[in-house]
Amino acid sequence: MDCLCCCCTPSSCGACNIQIRQQQASDSVSVHQCYATRPPWMSSKVYGVAVIGLGIAGRVRVRDLLQYTSHGDVQWCLKGFVSRRTLEIEGAKQLTEDEVFTREDVDAILICTENGLHERLVRKGLENGKHVLCEYPLALSLKVAKEFFEMAERKGVILHEENIGLLNDYKKQLDQSTPWKHCDITLKGSYNGWVEDHKTSGPPFVCNVSLIETACHLCGDVKAVGGTYSENEDSFHATAHLETPDKRTVTISLRRFKESDGREKSIIFQLQDGTVLNLRPSKTPGAKPGLFMRDFYNFMEEVTSGKIDQEMKDRTLRAFQIAEDIHRIIMPKSNF
Repeated sequence: MDCLCCCCTPSSCGACNIQIRQQQASDSVSVHQCYATRPPWMSSKVYGVAVIGLGIAGRVRVRDLLQYTSHGDVQWCLKGFVSRRTLEIEGAKQLTEDEVFTREDVDAILICTENGLHERLVRKGLENGKHVLCEYPLALSLKVAKEFFEMAERKGVILHEENIGLLNDYKKQLDQSTPWKHCDITLKGSYNGWVEDHKTSGPPFVCNVSLIETACHLCGDVKAVGGTYSENEDSFHATAHLETPDKRTVTISLRRFKESDGREKSIIFQLQDGTVLNLRPSKTPGAKPGLFMRDFYNFMEEVTSGKIDQEMKDRTLRAFQIAEDIHRIIMPKSNF
């Protein structure tokens, strides 16, 4: 994910803490809500949850976990958060990393750090028998991602890779349109202190593997057939050319700039009748619960069922394979 904890300034973090307190006050959230008397139809299990990394995604997840403490008959309680900075968030306790992985009352961890820390934290979580939700990318290679899913199954815990970019009705919109012949997926964004470092954060289409997952989700089975990569001191530009078995084409364009006006993403389909379908969310922006919470609901459904979402797992691993195929084409001399 973009712009996580390592690139936030102390002032911005303070502002976010104020926003969290204001959100809690407006929603009348009780710090002791997770210990309240449960209705008889609710499960007696209250899952302890901890968040690691207090960047944009982590702060939103902490806020939401304080506001929403149940879904259906499933309950959870935020046990605390881990951050490299000392922070005060009303209703949430700051924990050490060791506490999160060793405390028996922490059942699940949410990893919201920069990419370079994902592998170590996911591995440590699984080794300690915790259910793990990790912001994309789950790992920096297909080999390690496969290893993690195998480890989770051996340990009898859930491993879930976040991709809130799929929590929309885009697939429905596409299925209701006339057949398509070409798809353009474009992302423009800025550097943030680590996303431009391919060595520690993963090469372009691993760091932004969600773009490939989007292509797999919308376009079905695709394979890498070409691409390009260029960079200078102020930016880099990576493209991937994909193809379906029936020869329909997909182009993914990824641009990152040292200085940028913001993040822009588009998904545009050229249809066989000559028209264009520009996919946009039909759900009202700001609708509650938000995308991160809906992703958490999906994770908790996996936890309570005891089964990893097979579609998510297959899509995650396939996207890593495609990403590595792309990089062999566009960055053949690189050793990631």
